[in-house]
Amino acid sequence: MTGAAGTAHPAARLDLSRLLEPAGIAIVGASADPRRIGGQPLHCLATYGFPGRVYPVNPGHREIAGLPCYASVEAIPGPCDVALIAVPAQGVAEVVRQCGAKGVSYAVILSSGFAETGEAGRRMQAEIVRTAREAGVRLIGPNCQGLLNVPNRLFATFGAVCLEPQLRAGGVSMASQSGGFGFSVLLTCEALGLGFRAMVTTGNQADVDVTEVLDALVDDPGTRVLCAYIEAVADGRRLMHVAERALRAGKPLLVWKSGNTEAGARAALSHTASLAGTHAVYRGAFRQCGIIEVTDVHELADFAAALQSPVLPKGRRTAALGISAGACILFADEASACGLPLPPLAEGTAGALRGIVPAFGTVANPVDVTASLFNDLRLFTQAVDVVLADPGIDQLAVLMASLSGEPAAACCTALAAAMRRHGKPVLVAWSARRNRAAEAYRILEEAGIAVIASPVRLARAAAASCRFAEARAQLDAADRALPPPCVVARPPAAAQAWNEQQSKARIASWGLPVTREEVARSPVGAREASRALRFPVVAKVLSRDLPHKSDAGGVRLRLADAAAVEREVAAMLDEVARRAPEATIEGVLVAEMVKDGIETILGVVHDGTFGPAVALGTGGVLAEIVRDVTWRVAPFGKAVALDMIRELRILPLLEGARGRPAADIDALAEAVVAISRGAWESRGRVLDVDVNPLFVLGTGRGVLAADALVLPAAAEGRP
Repeated sequence: MTGAAGTAHPAARLDLSRLLEPAGIAIVGASADPRRIGGQPLHCLATYGFPGRVYPVNPGHREIAGLPCYASVEAIPGPCDVALIAVPAQGVAEVVRQCGAKGVSYAVILSSGFAETGEAGRRMQAEIVRTAREAGVRLIGPNCQGLLNVPNRLFATFGAVCLEPQLRAGGVSMASQSGGFGFSVLLTCEALGLGFRAMVTTGNQADVDVTEVLDALVDDPGTRVLCAYIEAVADGRRLMHVAERALRAGKPLLVWKSGNTEAGARAALSHTASLAGTHAVYRGAFRQCGIIEVTDVHELADFAAALQSPVLPKGRRTAALGISAGACILFADEASACGLPLPPLAEGTAGALRGIVPAFGTVANPVDVTASLFNDLRLFTQAVDVVLADPGIDQLAVLMASLSGEPAAACCTALAAAMRRHGKPVLVAWSARRNRAAEAYRILEEAGIAVIASPVRLARAAAASCRFAEARAQLDAADRALPPPCVVARPPAAAQAWNEQQSKARIASWGLPVTREEVARSPVGAREASRALRFPVVAKVLSRDLPHKSDAGGVRLRLADAAAVEREVAAMLDEVARRAPEATIEGVLVAEMVKDGIETILGVVHDGTFGPAVALGTGGVLAEIVRDVTWRVAPFGKAVALDMIRELRILPLLEGARGRPAADIDALAEAVVAISRGAWESRGRVLDVDVNPLFVLGTGRGVLAADALVLPAAAEGRP
């Protein structure tokens, strides 16, 4: 499904009490056949325990499923908050009008045949939006699969979920653009032991979109964890601010984003733009606002389970305690990959464990207590207490293999008590069948201890808990304030790119240091200009027609003296004339050559979802090959810039790996902040900026932009 959010009611926050707990619900297009779309929700609502009134609407029937059937929505005698619409597309607008006349708050449109079908469908969709605006009705859909409130037994949907009257209730709520996929996620997660509060599917999003549903769910007392499946959002900055609201409310937001390989709509002139894949900016924005990205249904279930713990880790320092050496090794490997340190245990901790763990076990972290410890479960309890008491440990992963029966219940009782006693989160990797350890599972669920099937998945879930805890802790840091909201429109038409001199002048005005350089009009002029600089120098052709100068032979490096400058510039101009005869040559740029430093790329794109976005990555000729790049939404402060730097694979080089001198990371962070602020102040006027390479010099020596490309909007024109 596709579609952007409409603007029928942009200022109104959804009233979830009316949507998820309606006093009455109408099924328009109700059917006596429980196999039909109009029959499935009616059957569920009438038989699964929904406490409100159910009103079938179909002029062809007087009664369906033992309930009076009404000819129209207006004919319904009692209160009605939601109308579930399953009639042909051509009839939907009239039903929405009737909903307004009756005072129905929400029209949930299951019907398809709208914008997803083409121009005629788009016109019908626009009509129902106009009708809803005039009638004061909010629209869910069209082309959606409705919604579900598990505790309230509100099955306002159709499909396989209607065959599951005993769904597990819990604290997870999800908004999904795709109805079929959203409900399949719910059913899979439920089978894994995760209980849901609500599911709302938005389909074409003619009015209500996923972001608006999430915004309302932040205030829902029955929701502890928010989840979303999105294909695209109309306003990325709004999603970021909803995520911040969720953080402040202590509710993790998990997002599964699809459509991540689609090519950009605008051809990329700059290296930065070529690195801005559809998902790259989304991922950076998620990290910036504390959204936890998931890419698999098991990941969603695991993370949601872990994030419902009553206590959060105060740091990333993790200990593992298991009854299997293999499980310990698997956990340790994945913990390292996820950035979870497994620090050595304090000497007092190790000493205490030596009196508990058999000689053939291990008292280092991870601790292998061996299965023999379960011959005396008191020893297991002691081992858990000893490790959790270690001041250098923030959370504990317990690897219980497939332990079952009474021993499992005893161990789980000990784990729950230990977590309460020490105030540190405990997570469990465990694969016992529920029918063989029902009591143990109950104990852990009541304690809020996540149970995850494998040590590898447990490590990933533990890392997600840390990321959420860190985002919460950093909420009020001044340098981490979210970028201001703005109307993000489709990128305006681009003008011709500026030449290097013009581009460098713009980024210099934003506060980025650039190389010393002179402009000449001829080989002889270049020779004289070079005398004002330190050798060696670089010579480059200046041309707005050649954004990639080297492709036309327009660059000469390592020119050692003035005579070499004149000779090579003459040869360069001849080569450019042969290879790009149509290009207008504006002159020659002679610049000091940077002889050391680490090459990075720093740039900006105008993203159609988030507006100005900043990229930082490995630069030079490797930029598009290595694709070591990270993104954030502009503007932002130094703490965010440092986060970006820490995400790069070249971080060890910047820090001085293998005896190299450390680079000026502080100056690099200041440059990233400067371009983010410049991009924000120039939004709508500057579309793309490419600084490549940006040399990061040694500590205290700063950074230098050796090349730059600015792509202005058509309205900006020449600098």
